Amino acid sequence: MRIIFDDAVLNELVEQAAYYEEVDPALADRFLDACEACFDFLKDNSGVGSSRAFEDARLRDVRMCRVKGFEKHLVFYVPVAEGIKLLHVVHSAVDYNRVFENE
Repeated sequence: MRIIFDDAVLNELVEQAAYYEEVDPALADRFLDACEACFDFLKDNSGVGSSRAFEDARLRDVRMCRVKGFEKHLVFYVPVAEGIKLLHVVHSAVDYNRVFENE
């Protein structure tokens, strides 16, 4: 099983880690480690998390999971034959419906 990263995910991780870096460099490291652990868990357990209901039929398989230790961060992904495809990692304060409008 493998993890496929959508281009947006890497940018979102960099932005969020940069924010934490300003607060505390160790916090940024913990955030990235927690995300990596979450991604690995999802890769091996691709049915976990809650399914999301979007109007766009192309998004019907999107699932959401929280990052352990950073529960306000939401991981959006879809199970694929090879493992999972990560679509977004966003803070819960962000309207994720708007994030997906441009998909």
